[in-house]
Amino acid sequence: MKLKLNLYPVVPDMEERLIEIFQEAVDNRAKMLEITYGEAGDIVKKRILNFLNKKEVRQLYSRYEKTEKGWGRIYVHFRWKD
Repeated sequence: MKLKLNLYPVVPDMEERLIEIFQEAVDNRAKMLEITYGEAGDIVKKRILNFLNKKEVRQLYSRYEKTEKGWGRIYVHFRWKD
């Protein structure tokens, strides 16, 4: 299962939406989460990466990928133990 979250245009409750989508990913055992922040810029990207690097959030996923060019996206990959 692949989940998507679009944070463009910038929303003030960004962290709450990230928490909700991560909870949904855990509940549904999603394989990947795509976070799109678009042309919002480096500030939004830094906020998302700071959220992903929190200790309690870091334990939920296995790795993430960032796109360097074009439309800003971060792919978060999950690995579940059966």
